[in-house]
Amino acid sequence: MGRGRLRAWNREIMNQLIRVSRGIEEADLFFTGGEVLNVYSGEVARANLAVKGERIAYLGGSEKMVGERTRVIDTSGRLLVPGYIEPHAHPVQLYNPLTHADQVLTRGTTLSVNDNLFFFNAMPLESFMKMIEDLSSHPVKMLWSARLDPQTYTEEAATRFSPENLSRMIRHPWFVQVGELTDWPSLLGGNESMQEWMVEAAEWGKRAEGHAPGASENTLNPLAAAGVTACHESIKLEDVLRRLRLGMYATLRCSSLRPDLPEILAALMEWDGPVAWERVMMTTDSPTPTTFARGFTDLLLGIALERGMPPVTAYQLVTRNPAVYYGLDDEIGGLAPGRVADILVLDAIDRPVPRQVYADGRLVVDRTEGGVKLSGPPLTLDWEELGLRPLTSRSGRRDSDWLVPEHDGYASFPVMSLVDPVITRQVDIELGSGDVEKKGTKVVVRPGSGLCFINLVDRDYRTISQGLLQGFAHRLDGMAASYTGSFDLLVIGQDSAAMHRALKRMEELGGGIVIVQDREVAAEIALPLGGMMSPLSLSEVTALTAGIEETMYKAGYPHHDLIYTLLFLSSTHLPELRLTRDGLWNVKERRLLRRSRILRE
Repeated sequence: MGRGRLRAWNREIMNQLIRVSRGIEEADLFFTGGEVLNVYSGEVARANLAVKGERIAYLGGSEKMVGERTRVIDTSGRLLVPGYIEPHAHPVQLYNPLTHADQVLTRGTTLSVNDNLFFFNAMPLESFMKMIEDLSSHPVKMLWSARLDPQTYTEEAATRFSPENLSRMIRHPWFVQVGELTDWPSLLGGNESMQEWMVEAAEWGKRAEGHAPGASENTLNPLAAAGVTACHESIKLEDVLRRLRLGMYATLRCSSLRPDLPEILAALMEWDGPVAWERVMMTTDSPTPTTFARGFTDLLLGIALERGMPPVTAYQLVTRNPAVYYGLDDEIGGLAPGRVADILVLDAIDRPVPRQVYADGRLVVDRTEGGVKLSGPPLTLDWEELGLRPLTSRSGRRDSDWLVPEHDGYASFPVMSLVDPVITRQVDIELGSGDVEKKGTKVVVRPGSGLCFINLVDRDYRTISQGLLQGFAHRLDGMAASYTGSFDLLVIGQDSAAMHRALKRMEELGGGIVIVQDREVAAEIALPLGGMMSPLSLSEVTALTAGIEETMYKAGYPHHDLIYTLLFLSSTHLPELRLTRDGLWNVKERRLLRRSRILRE
């Protein structure tokens, strides 16, 4: 049971490390002249560090292991720290796992624990498992979480979440936890499958990640009793303390959607009570491209240092602590004998962007005045072979009226009111009120009302769910997106012809996000990898995403994270109204307000 080693380990490797440590055999690499941040003792002190193969063999003052073939690296005036660990990533925010890994590596992250939800839903299981194996050769160690619920319920998703599929992932060595548990009410309510998977995960030594924003003590207690070991949904000081008091790890978040870290850290640093920092981690929780371009784990460290956190503590939160949490601290998370040689060379403790990155004892990133150089041949994946292909379905409709909702004979219409990037509230607007009128069998909205038509179409164009959306854009002609949590197609806007054109252009791209304004395509990004990801570099994806965001801000989008808005409009783990394949769904009341229509059998 349990996991395998991250990197090769046997008696031969063990004896090599012993001989190098004793000065009997030469080291491959020898760092000297600089200081080492010791996350175990909490010290920063001058020391030599010797590496043999993929692992550290020695830390101390000796030079006996330096030989003719040893590469001596002078780090005078610099600081060695362990590679950073991201404990909670989603490598699918328009970018893909390869571009994600390449980017985080340049910023010092050498291990990323990734959510599996998109890949598990979008790919055949065999292809997904092959992708995991292929990615294991990347310098960034890519480990995985196994979801226990699909986040948006469909018959298809229910079939995928079978005992056989879940057990296979739970028992796989590259899977280190289950979760995040967005449907924790089902777990607490006695869902047999979820409870069996939680037990199996515990038996195999795997962790369980919660998702409980705003949870009270009455909710967190049964979650902890069920085996939830960490939660990244702390929003304020009391949330952090509550999790720590109940034996959970508290993962502090600074994502593009929820940039909570600065305020939480400020409160923690000012609080006069004890904080169990050894049970605290930090996460970026899947930044969208324009935020990702500003930094990754290094950005978290910069925020922590700015808020006055002791530097060694800050580094422990992104190295030792997640390694201990995942049961990997005998291999990673610190610079000590026997550990995998993931080593960062920093200019100073308050400058967390590394000058050099060594992964598995090999120089993989070298940052100079001329730019950033990645060493070694780039890893590539055959996305077509893995089943992530461009979308090929076509609506086949020439008219655009089908994108305008029909009224159902009731006096009012339930509207999705977007109160922040992802939370909606139900607002019932009277038909004939001036903002919403009847025109034949259709519903029309007054120009300037701030209301948009919103449609969710399944990718085979069999059904369509329709509604009205408030708080999204003041003047948007048309938008289409295949980037959704339910893997359906969103079509939003105020002009049915423009909405139709955006949909057609999105089809031509094989998936993506398209905005049409004034009869022209104003911004777009192609997402041909399953309709969710781009094969382009992060810099290219960032530029295209910035164009989409800027176009939407000009159209009156009032919130701070458009990409997450698109992702979650069809995700049923958030309140209050969502569009699903079945229709307009009230999450709290668990009932359909308007049923979907059949487009074709």
